[in-house]
Amino acid sequence: MSLFNIALALFLIMDPVGNISSYHTLVGGLDSKRQNWIIFREMLIALLVMIGFNYLGEYIFDFLDLSETTVRISSGLILFLIAIKILFTASDSPRANLPKGEPFIFPLAVPLIAGPGLMATIMLYAHLEPYQSIMLSAILIAWLLSVIILFFSNTIKRVLGSNGLMACERLIGMVLVLISVQRLLEGILLFWATQPQPM
Repeated sequence: MSLFNIALALFLIMDPVGNISSYHTLVGGLDSKRQNWIIFREMLIALLVMIGFNYLGEYIFDFLDLSETTVRISSGLILFLIAIKILFTASDSPRANLPKGEPFIFPLAVPLIAGPGLMATIMLYAHLEPYQSIMLSAILIAWLLSVIILFFSNTIKRVLGSNGLMACERLIGMVLVLISVQRLLEGILLFWATQPQPM
């Protein structure tokens, strides 16, 4: 996998455009300076979580004795469920049950930005990618793009409007469905390839 492919996948799973509406619901009543501080703080927390899973992933693989097939299939299933909830808003999704008051770690940093799908994906990519420098660069690129989008979320929302944001959110949901199905197929093919073949 190239640096671009990893960064793009992480960026799509982070889904900063889809989180604009949730972000504004959480901090809409605050002044812009406070909003910018919240973005920086929550995104920094999300970055630390991402980097932590990048380094802990290999240890978790070994400790739980997880196979690459297991992680591919499970991360694909998690992504698929997340994508379905984006496409068809569920009453139990984090975006539909936002708490009152200023966010601190929950729900903006975790799980809206650094959610279970992203953590599983980082673990998988960290296991597959032999060079830590590429993984860290991909994480930082995806994170930086997400920070920029949230910093300019007021402008983006004003330009696109509620319908435009919803359309972008649905489009990203469709892309996530494609990524999740691809990962499921890779896991199934890997499982099939590792099974002993009959003589």
